[in-house]
Amino acid sequence: MTKSKQFIKIAVQTTILLIVAFGLMISIRRATEQLAHQQAELRRQVDSLRQRAGELPDSDQRQQALASALRLERQLGSFWKARPGWIFLAGCAYVVGLIPAGIFWIGCLRSLDQPVPVLTAMWAYFLGHLGKYIPGKAMVLVLRIGALHHLGVKKLATTLTIFMETLTMMAVGGTVAAVCLLLLNHQWQWTVLASGLFVATFLPTLPPVMRWTLKKLQKGVDRQTLDQWLGKINSALLLRGWGLLLLTWAGNGASLYCVLRALPTAEFSDASQATIWLSALGACALAVVLGFVSMLPAGAGVREVVLTTVLAPIVGDTAALASAVWLRLTWLAAEFVAAGIVWCMRQWTIGRRVDYVSTQSASQRYV
Repeated sequence: MTKSKQFIKIAVQTTILLIVAFGLMISIRRATEQLAHQQAELRRQVDSLRQRAGELPDSDQRQQALASALRLERQLGSFWKARPGWIFLAGCAYVVGLIPAGIFWIGCLRSLDQPVPVLTAMWAYFLGHLGKYIPGKAMVLVLRIGALHHLGVKKLATTLTIFMETLTMMAVGGTVAAVCLLLLNHQWQWTVLASGLFVATFLPTLPPVMRWTLKKLQKGVDRQTLDQWLGKINSALLLRGWGLLLLTWAGNGASLYCVLRALPTAEFSDASQATIWLSALGACALAVVLGFVSMLPAGAGVREVVLTTVLAPIVGDTAALASAVWLRLTWLAAEFVAAGIVWCMRQWTIGRRVDYVSTQSASQRYV
């Protein structure tokens, strides 16, 4: 019976890993397709400008159109390129930014009397991030629950804390987007949208509303246990979450800023450092929150549209298009590498603990 259970466990884990790998392949393919689409769009613009130049009677206007076509043609060969050093920094900024969010999730688990080792919890957190590339968002729950279940962590507690962390994350993101776009005095449509997202995402994080929401989401469970846990969701816990998740969004914004700096086609001549930073932070927050609301895997397509539209006035159309794809690829690679690093650290720690226990047992036998 034990061997049968072990076989089933390995089969389930293998299936989940295959599903995650499939989701990652889909994301990479979409990013590649977007790069090809951008290249085709630039080629179309170049051909259009050359055709227009041939039809213009005025020589100055014709020269100006030809110069624009030449500039785009130069970008055609390098728009997809990025400086490796800045891309590496973008990945590091993203991973470092995720750590406070993981700490908040661990705090939520412990507030529900589910203490877990930090490395194991962080491994579950980063592994769960890979699940968002699978349609439906449910794989995030499956991966985190599976990573913690062997420690005796209740499935209900894991589910509740994931909702708590996610809702708070989106609320902070909506706030960041609204504040940044208001300070930038950006297109009023995006500012109104960001403000609406702020209201829509902030209300569920109020402790009474969150308790009511989580109770509705968890039908058919032990009401006594659920009420006991929900009673521990208070303002102090959520305020701590807001503080930690502000750091997470700062890391996300810094990651996009580094991506923009990595692109040779980015045009920063007319923008101050403050404007570039606020644009990166606001665009990133708005793109991620709207992508989450869309329920598409990792916000596929939605993020790219938002980033391109918001960033184009700051860095130019070409760089805005390229930054959207590079950000997705950078985050995907960073999540995969971070999950692998935390897993290795966890295995090394477990190995050290086993060696220590074995050494102590051998010493006692010798004595």
